[in-house]
Amino acid sequence: MHQKVINPCLISSYVPKKCGIATFTHNLFTSYQSLYASAGKIVAVDGLPPVDYPPEVDFVFEKNKISDYIAAAGHINASDLQVVNLQHEFGLFGGPEGRQVARLLEKLKKPVVTTIHTVLQEPTLGYYTSLIEVIQRSQRVVVMSNKAIEILREIYYVPPEKIVMIPHGVPDLPFVETEYFKKELGLAGRTVLLSFGLLNPGKGIELVLEALPEVVRDCPDLLYIVLGKTHPEVAMIYGERYRESLQKLTRENNLENNVLFIDKFVTYEELYNYISASDLYITPYHSLEQITSGTLAYAVALGKAVISTPYWYAREVLAENRGYLVPFNNPKALAGTMSGILSNREDMQETRRAAYEYGRSMIWSRVAELYHDLFKEVCKDFSLKKLQKIKVVYNSSQVYLRKRNLYNMFERLTDDTGVFQHTKYGIPDLKHGYSADDVGRALGIIMKAARFDNEPGYYQLAKKYLAFILYVQKEDGRFHNFVGYDRRILDEDGGDDTFGRVLMGLGSAAALSADPSIAVLSKEIFDRAIAGRQPGLPLSTYPKAMAYSICGLSDYLKKFPEASEAGELLRAGADYLVERYKDNKRPGWDWFEPSVTYANAKLPFALMLAHSILKDEAYLATALATLNFLTSIQYNGAYFDIVGNKDWLVNGAERAIFDQQPIEIGCLVEAYCEALRQTHDKNYRDLANKAFNWFFGKNRQGVPVYNLKDDYPLDGLTETGSNANSGAESVLAFAQAITSLKEIGVRKTLGRKTGWR
Repeated sequence: MHQKVINPCLISSYVPKKCGIATFTHNLFTSYQSLYASAGKIVAVDGLPPVDYPPEVDFVFEKNKISDYIAAAGHINASDLQVVNLQHEFGLFGGPEGRQVARLLEKLKKPVVTTIHTVLQEPTLGYYTSLIEVIQRSQRVVVMSNKAIEILREIYYVPPEKIVMIPHGVPDLPFVETEYFKKELGLAGRTVLLSFGLLNPGKGIELVLEALPEVVRDCPDLLYIVLGKTHPEVAMIYGERYRESLQKLTRENNLENNVLFIDKFVTYEELYNYISASDLYITPYHSLEQITSGTLAYAVALGKAVISTPYWYAREVLAENRGYLVPFNNPKALAGTMSGILSNREDMQETRRAAYEYGRSMIWSRVAELYHDLFKEVCKDFSLKKLQKIKVVYNSSQVYLRKRNLYNMFERLTDDTGVFQHTKYGIPDLKHGYSADDVGRALGIIMKAARFDNEPGYYQLAKKYLAFILYVQKEDGRFHNFVGYDRRILDEDGGDDTFGRVLMGLGSAAALSADPSIAVLSKEIFDRAIAGRQPGLPLSTYPKAMAYSICGLSDYLKKFPEASEAGELLRAGADYLVERYKDNKRPGWDWFEPSVTYANAKLPFALMLAHSILKDEAYLATALATLNFLTSIQYNGAYFDIVGNKDWLVNGAERAIFDQQPIEIGCLVEAYCEALRQTHDKNYRDLANKAFNWFFGKNRQGVPVYNLKDDYPLDGLTETGSNANSGAESVLAFAQAITSLKEIGVRKTLGRKTGWR
């Protein structure tokens, strides 16, 4: 049976950076890709100096730049990556104790699996808090030893079900004898003792140098190789001070012929050759709390006789006669152990075999499988919890929706002049003033809402909106758009979009208003707007602007079917949209333009309205083809994932994911409802409801685009969640969806599903 592959994002330092975690991540990633068809990407944390990364690195953020952490989260949220694997080491990230990584995690909307490379048994408060913040924001934490599990449970109080043990990966190499590799490296005839890794004072190399004189007396051919460059962060602060102290100790102990320092960052192949050539491998670390060691894991995997101080990882890996432990800071005991091993080569072979067999369970391919299984489990759990959360939010929202009509939303944004364009956290932002775009749309929507809600306040709002439109109409019938809070007109002409949106609202008001004063004045302003327009020519050559005008003309003609000038303008506009569709249609691209941008479904909706008046089947066929195209690119079978406003969707290019705007949802619901009315295809009812549910968490981020507490829609869906503001356009889009659902007679269905009556 085909296994679904999980596409992960690994956050870590990465090659060619020269550090153990970069190497670990590279090995894990390449093993995962080889097993699972090149799945996954790397998000690399970068300190100074910057480096050139391989192509799998999808994003790079600077270690000490806090804004980069937030940008990294946004990038991951916007991607198709399903799970995040954070490689955690305190020194890898910026801030005290690496605290800045918590800013990235708190912004993520994907499940997180954190691989913890250091678990301190006696942490300071700072280190304790730093790790706890990471653990709390992770769905699972991976450790590489059972001792780490014990510490996490007893010191950090992590529930056992949250902790997973996956061993440090090792290469899949055969068990070999040393002589061939010694010859290749020019070490024939020597007994080789090896330590490998980025050199720093914690490695304990000086302990070996103090122990060697006693061992060399019995084994004069012994050669101790210290392989690896100085750790770059140590070198940056202290230079080569530690290496120089070791070289001095070598000379003082007359070990020049028995110690070889190789100051080099070796390749994997070189490393494996040196380990294969060694008779003994030694990790004389100082710290008991070392919870993992890649170098020790590699040595065990290659079947080396390993001597180590008893730090936690060594105790576990070298148990059951898989290696030799010596006390911390005890050169005499170390010398005795080395001499004993070298004098009993038969026992050493048994130890090597036991180590090699143990290492087979740690090969990288097996480790990659374990990570994949864990990723799959976490994604499933995360999806279930996300769906449960959405259900709770959605059900809770209905309590609010049953209690009120749309009037309060409009009243909150309206003063004696018009509709405020923008808000900050739902509070009107006066400095942005008003726009005829918003007022025109608001007029049309509340006229439709007034037919369903017994709310006299709608007509009071409509009179304010109509007064605003009368104020901004120019002598040539067109409209200014922007008006300051002081009521000063701020532009020469609002353009074709403004003209179309105002005409749309006026047409609805003229046709639907039960208040004669509103109906008469709306018709008067509407007639003045279209008077003298050239017959046979569309009102605009911009498709969206033309669609808005078609909506207004269609509503107007329902009330005044004898208005020949409006009829001619309607046909010219609808014909123009059909021609635009024919000009731009391509295989896999059923659209009016080379790009899909905002309020897209208004175009097929307008053609359906034109069809309802003029009965031209080409209008309906074009409308349904383009509406179905919008569905195919924005509905994934589970929720609507609409085109974002950052570069939109251009034919042949990758679509933008964010920011997603409510206007597209409002227009989609409106268009689906009209398609249901004209075709009686019940699939459109289902799509209308699913599009509407975008407001309540059925979306890419799984969060409501609605403030349940204060009862209003929000301004959009971003990389980091919902936009907390609630301007006119989001309210208009939400109201547009509700009135469309009510208008089409979906109320009975919605009454069961959403609480709307």
